[in-house]
Amino acid sequence: DEIAFQTNLLALNAGVEAARAGDAGKGFAVVAQEVRALAQRSAEAAKEIKTLISTSSQQVNQGVSMVGQTGEALQAIVSKVGEIDALVGEIAASGQEQATGLNQVNAAVNQMDQTVQQNAAMVEQSTAASHSLKGEANGLMQMISRFRVAGAEATRVSASGGSTRRSAPPPISRPAARPAPKAPVSLAGADSRPGVNPVRSAQAKLAAFASSAPAASSDDWEEF
Repeated sequence: DEIAFQTNLLALNAGVEAARAGDAGKGFAVVAQEVRALAQRSAEAAKEIKTLISTSSQQVNQGVSMVGQTGEALQAIVSKVGEIDALVGEIAASGQEQATGLNQVNAAVNQMDQTVQQNAAMVEQSTAASHSLKGEANGLMQMISRFRVAGAEATRVSASGGSTRRSAPPPISRPAARPAPKAPVSLAGADSRPGVNPVRSAQAKLAAFASSAPAASSDDWEEF
């Protein structure tokens, strides 16, 4: 700006001196005119440069602030990346724990499968044992059916609704001079009743015979 101002001032002075010189200074006046125009263009260029410099300064300031914001953003990104790294590590640990849990579940399922297979085998063995026991029970029933117990026929007949009764067993012969013993309890009616166990009737007969045997022997001894 100062150079343009000084150049313009010198061109103005040169024009004044050319005017004083008259015709001899016309050429010098033209040169002074051009120098003055050049000084004005230099002043305009200086103004444009000043405007550009101020604009560039503002833009540089904005760039500096943006660079600072970029640095802060990069630091935030670095911290976030660290957090993401920690989260990824936790996810990897959780995946490892899940894999371990799945392996344990798989082992438990395999044990349950083996237990189920063992139970199935035991059920098959129990079924086979049941069939074998059933066959043995049928054989035992066939063997028992070959035995005949006193009073069983009358029990079966009375249970089936028949009118046939089992004949009473022949009385035991006793000496004529022996006094008559007490009358034994008759079990014919008990044997003929439906649903009476023949084993119990036989036991009752044996008990009655045992109770009457000592009395008969003493009577025989006294009579002898």
